[in-house]
Amino acid sequence: MLKRFPKPTHLIIFKWRGFFLFSLLMVALLSLIAIIQVQHEIRYIETDYYQALEKKIQAKEEWGRLTLEKMHLSAPARVEQIAHSKLNMTMEKSVELGNLQTIYLKEQPDEN
Repeated sequence: MLKRFPKPTHLIIFKWRGFFLFSLLMVALLSLIAIIQVQHEIRYIETDYYQALEKKIQAKEEWGRLTLEKMHLSAPARVEQIAHSKLNMTMEKSVELGNLQTIYLKEQPDEN
């Protein structure tokens, strides 16, 4: 029997060139998407890094201010002045004990 309509040969034969081109385009597209994603992550990490640097600088400045304030508040002359004026403490040096100091507290009357 004679076939009236032969099968189209261009549909049966698999075209490797087209498949290769399609797969190459898909790989390129996926690579571009990955590059964009990585650049976005890099920007996000850089932003976090610079914010952390700012916080570090602010913390160092605060530490410096607190250290200066501590040195001012714990100065021996200031401590002695506050002890004398607010706490009514007196300092007497005993000749017998050498460099040791004896501090006497005066009792304050109850105001109740």
